[in-house]
Amino acid sequence: MSRKILFIVLLLLALSVSVVHAQSEAPTTEDYAAYLASTYGITLTGEVDQEQFTAALTTLIGEVERPAEIDLEGFTGLEAVLNTLYFTNLDELAFVLPEEQVTTTLTGVQSLVTDLPAPRQQELAAALTSSLLDDAVLASADLSAPLSADLGTYLLGRALEITGNYKRFTGYVSDPDIYDNLTYTWNSFDQVFAADLQAAAVQLIREGVITGYNLKRLSSIPNFDPERTIIYGHANIDHARQLIALLRALGIDARVQLEPKTSAYLSLAEWGGSPGTTPEEQADILEDGNWITYAKEYDLTFEFFTIEDRDRFDEIIKTYAQRSDSNQTWLAGSFRVPLYSSRVQPASGYQQVYNHLVYQGQFYLQSFSLIENEATVRARFEETFPEGRHELWEDIWVNDSFFDYLGNVTS
Repeated sequence: MSRKILFIVLLLLALSVSVVHAQSEAPTTEDYAAYLASTYGITLTGEVDQEQFTAALTTLIGEVERPAEIDLEGFTGLEAVLNTLYFTNLDELAFVLPEEQVTTTLTGVQSLVTDLPAPRQQELAAALTSSLLDDAVLASADLSAPLSADLGTYLLGRALEITGNYKRFTGYVSDPDIYDNLTYTWNSFDQVFAADLQAAAVQLIREGVITGYNLKRLSSIPNFDPERTIIYGHANIDHARQLIALLRALGIDARVQLEPKTSAYLSLAEWGGSPGTTPEEQADILEDGNWITYAKEYDLTFEFFTIEDRDRFDEIIKTYAQRSDSNQTWLAGSFRVPLYSSRVQPASGYQQVYNHLVYQGQFYLQSFSLIENEATVRARFEETFPEGRHELWEDIWVNDSFFDYLGNVTS
């Protein structure tokens, strides 16, 4: 069977096979615990006192004013819920809920609220109505007991979700509407612009200090688990849809975030093609016949559900989505030199590099370098962007072909 026929079969399967993803259900307390520990260094154990819980909420969200009246005797699960309501800025909801709505909402917890003053009952009703505390957790938790680590962890996780600081993603590979969501997101943004960062970075490309950069918004960072995440860059939305369909056909599910970005990079004349002249892609032609491409692009960030699926990704791209001179069929718009990366080292097919990042305002700019070029690039970044906050990621691995590209254009 030829590769083209095989690919058509796979796409037909993708349209007819529904991938079931139990992982797409609401996050569990264990999910929240792992995220809090890895991202914020927060781990709750045993009985959690008020100082510890409030400090955790403040770390996640910042200082928040709360009425002294919500401090009840001891520090119970109920008091933790009321505090979380204020940290998540849902408190006004409590006092606009109709009285009958409050009564109906609290029907199943009458024993808990019998002695509570009306404002506390309204706040608890708001917490339940807003799903700050869902029915399953309410049924299993004793809100009159001292705050447990499990309930405290759950509330911290819900606080992150409600304030938009948990995992951000466009959908799951297996979602029926994933194609629509990807297309809508792609069409909803133009190139990302931060002129003060970009002009200086372009000069670094011209001088041969870096090969290119990505510019992205802080608000689109997905906050995925790095152990199971691959970041895949591209510029063609048809390519994204076909890649999602291919993953579905291969039985692979994952969370997907489409992150808008603008990329500038050195394009080599030997690749063929010509400098871009569209709103989505422009170019500056250099004296040696190469050019700097400026492109509206995206990163597809995948959080796979297993390490095995994460490690299959490299072979899938090499087989179906890395264009070459051979007479074969590839996904639409496949690059000769794709770029995908991981913050942990996959089983094979990746090489370690360094990533230089500078944060300024609502944006961050990043550029990969070979390890041996780290000192030069870091020094020039710090000199070029004196107002920015700098990071160096030493724990990053890129696919073989992009690693080779870095070596070819910087040697």
